[in-house]
Amino acid sequence: MKSKKVIAPLLKAREAAGKDTLEETSTAPRERASVSVREAKDQLSALLQRVAEGEEIVVTSDGQPKAMLVKFRPIMGGKPWRPLGAFLSDQPMGPDSTEAVRAERDSRY
Repeated sequence: MKSKKVIAPLLKAREAAGKDTLEETSTAPRERASVSVREAKDQLSALLQRVAEGEEIVVTSDGQPKAMLVKFRPIMGGKPWRPLGAFLSDQPMGPDSTEAVRAERDSRY
């Protein structure tokens, strides 16, 4: 059972949407397949295929959940973060840039 801290915001959102029962919301937990460690070892290739198709599988040991197999989602990457000091130290130092900024700004209009 979910705690009151979790249910209260769901109830408010449901009331705002005009829904009357908790079953009408789409926040119900998904059903997950459960397999033992021994079954997972024996059928790993088949389980990986099911996971690649979007199914989530819980691996249990002695009846207790120990791991979950889920579809791989790559991490979005970009340029590595650099501290602001390193960025500023790379900027050229020169005379007052007021004229260059004004010329660039005026060229747009």
